[in-house]
Amino acid sequence: MVKIKAAVFMGMNPWRLSEIHDTVRFLAAACTGVDRFYIDPPRGLKGAVNDPAYLLGTTRWRQEDCDGITVCAPPMGFAPVFLGLRKMADGFAATKLDRMLQQLYGASWREHTLLYISSWSYTQTNFIKKLQPKHLLFHILDDSFAFPLIKDYPRVLAENKFFYNYMMDKSSAVIAVSRELSCKYSALYNRPVQVVKNGVNVEHFRRQGSLEPIAEMAGIPQPVLMYVGSINSWVDLPLLISLADARPGYSLVLIGHYYEGTTDAGLWQELLQKTNVYRLKSKPYASLPGYINYASALLLPRTDAEHSQASDPLKLYEYLSTGKPVVSTALPAIDDFREFVYVSNHSDFAATVDIALKERDPAMAGRQAKMMERHSWHARVKEIGNILHTGSGISF
Repeated sequence: MVKIKAAVFMGMNPWRLSEIHDTVRFLAAACTGVDRFYIDPPRGLKGAVNDPAYLLGTTRWRQEDCDGITVCAPPMGFAPVFLGLRKMADGFAATKLDRMLQQLYGASWREHTLLYISSWSYTQTNFIKKLQPKHLLFHILDDSFAFPLIKDYPRVLAENKFFYNYMMDKSSAVIAVSRELSCKYSALYNRPVQVVKNGVNVEHFRRQGSLEPIAEMAGIPQPVLMYVGSINSWVDLPLLISLADARPGYSLVLIGHYYEGTTDAGLWQELLQKTNVYRLKSKPYASLPGYINYASALLLPRTDAEHSQASDPLKLYEYLSTGKPVVSTALPAIDDFREFVYVSNHSDFAATVDIALKERDPAMAGRQAKMMERHSWHARVKEIGNILHTGSGISF
């Protein structure tokens, strides 16, 4: 049995990015009992060109303590892919990290260190190959080969396949956030892929009674139908347009980052021009409960696309933790929560919202919020620990 002393998390977003939250940072925060390192992803030249401080400050590994987690920014994070510069920078960064971990844990640091990497860190294959971790956990968060941002771009798709080939071959364990992802990638690579779904910080989202008023929400007429999360190819914009038209007396509030180029720009503009639609853009994670407190119902309007159906939306868990009614299109991810989610087809979505607003039972809201305690991030870390213990003889 191998006792893990340290866990290194390869980040999909910078640690301090507050407007977009993700599974990797939540798991890192919940993985107590071991030393934790979080590696900020390299920005690349495009992401760094307008930030001189970043360009000048990434000639070496930078570290800071964030609530007990050592957050590290790799050197040469601005290096572009062309001419092999990204590969050279990754090799340099991996060598430096190897030395840093040797200083902390000795030359045999690999024996007692778990490296976690998600499917969205597909640009980091060469870094991992150079670092050569002994205990590697690969986490599939989305259907990479069906995601439009990947499958529609041959170079990016090829990079993902190169990444998956390596991770599926070298990982101590592979986990996925949905049964659909587990079945698909287990069959493609002929190896076990265990299901570990997303989770939630329940207390963060159910503290409704102690929240301060938000001026931005005060002038928006009730009832408020709210969508919180990224707005990209899996959000059903025609459905939201239809809902806004069918219920002009309801306010539709959209909170989240809009990914340009991932949706029909004409449909997006058509939605924003509706007089009862309010786009408030992204909000820091810490402030989301205050905004959600104004919602009469929370919406999950997803498309039937393959990558949408295979997902396990973080917002589903956050929505349910508030105790508020949740209205969703049909998704496999909601099967475990059928008692608490109003599921609708696209043609009856507005009518389903009406039902959710009218028949909401306070006792049901309490049961809903209580039920989500079983889906905490600490519970997910325990599930991962059990998988590693059973399959690879690794314990936290």
